[in-house]
Amino acid sequence: MSLRRFVVPVAAFAAMLALVACSKAAPRLYGTILQPIRSAPPVDGIDQNGEPFSLRRERGRVVALYFGFTHCKDICPQTLATLGAARTKSGLGSRVAILFASVDPARDTPAALRAFFARIGVRAVGITGTHAQMSRIWKAYGVDVQATRHDVGHSDFVYFIGPRGDLRIVGGDDMSVAHLAADMRGLAR
Repeated sequence: MSLRRFVVPVAAFAAMLALVACSKAAPRLYGTILQPIRSAPPVDGIDQNGEPFSLRRERGRVVALYFGFTHCKDICPQTLATLGAARTKSGLGSRVAILFASVDPARDTPAALRAFFARIGVRAVGITGTHAQMSRIWKAYGVDVQATRHDVGHSDFVYFIGPRGDLRIVGGDDMSVAHLAADMRGLAR
């Protein structure tokens, strides 16, 4: 056997090993993956500090967008707390933004949003505005809002936006902390 016949297969094998070592397997995602990938609709309003907010300022970060209201006694606070725990579990820290868009802009003032986040103990950005502003956002994300005298019924999904501003995954409030964290890590890759 000539040395030349031996060197070629070894070189090809080494190149194949290098490619395998450098490639990353696609992460397992648990929410509903949206296809085709498209830009996330704009989210513009006022944040909990009374400052103008635009989703564009979150570019470069994974965004978990949740729609809710500050007077909610159970599901909204629980979902935000779960998102906060998932961000911690993901190990990504400030590379994940949690956005809370109001479905009750008449009562969800910046002060109400600040108090809500303090009560829950989660670091998030609250977004409110006029009813017309928020209605455009609800419509763009397909959020159904039904207000009654004392409550606000609304769609209950978490929208995941990738660092490039693409709407990538929709998850339910029933997703576990581990699955939410995995989706955050998967989008951050």
